[in-house]
Amino acid sequence: MKMQNVTKLTLAALIAVQIFNGEVAHAKLPKKFSQVLLTQNIEALQDPYYQIKSFKIKELTSEEAMEFINSSTNNQISNKGFAGPNIPNIPPVPPVTPIGAIAPSAGGVQGGVQPTGALDSVIMVIDKLIAIGQKIIPTIKAGQAVVTNNPMTAISVLPRTDAKDPVVHDMGGWSIPVAKHYKIAFTNGFGSEVVTFVYSITYQYNGNADGKGKYLAGIRASARNISISWGFDLDATSQLLQISNVGTQKDVIAGATIEMTYTVKNWTKTMTTSEQFFISGDGKLFKQD
Repeated sequence: MKMQNVTKLTLAALIAVQIFNGEVAHAKLPKKFSQVLLTQNIEALQDPYYQIKSFKIKELTSEEAMEFINSSTNNQISNKGFAGPNIPNIPPVPPVTPIGAIAPSAGGVQGGVQPTGALDSVIMVIDKLIAIGQKIIPTIKAGQAVVTNNPMTAISVLPRTDAKDPVVHDMGGWSIPVAKHYKIAFTNGFGSEVVTFVYSITYQYNGNADGKGKYLAGIRASARNISISWGFDLDATSQLLQISNVGTQKDVIAGATIEMTYTVKNWTKTMTTSEQFFISGDGKLFKQD
């Protein structure tokens, strides 16, 4: 009987230690952190090498970011000189084809299939604003940076108009491209940084229509300097959560909330972390805690 009690106490102590270790392991992780276990091998799950015990995000200074200026993944618009935001042209809505009729071919497409185009890039609309681009943009896939020159992937928050084409082509006052750089680091149980990369957010602001408003264009996220230790993998995406008017009805200031999601994987578990940033039409960028 006494041996059974001792065994029960030992098991209770072990469970308490595991709970304590779990709390310590996640003490330095952000609030928006989740993990999914991929194995029932307890020994593997407790291996310090595969445990992510801390996550750091640090905004780099201008001096620290200098090493990335000549990087091949640098925003091309800053290398080629300022020529205004690369905003895609959104055509008017195509006419509705009557039921049973065959739609005219366009772009060589036959059989009544309408080609998809810039209309699909309208991702969010509110009273005074329209957002165009791609709502969810992959940035890192299988540990490799996703590089695209497609202008549709960048997000722009522009004035909403009654015109057939919602993009105002005669807007002016745009700033030169602005870039903020953040270093992301995941540390394991041995204190080693097993996953690191630099996340850059670029955008243009201060665009106005007939001298009114402050709008955003070319919001884009990119990754570089990716370093991943053996046994780990990394995916990252950015997405537009919402747009808002932080000004007045007469003097609109566009706002965009962007969420960056990082997923670190190994054979024992998948861990996902999210960070949110707010960008305003007057050029300010805030990291939301």
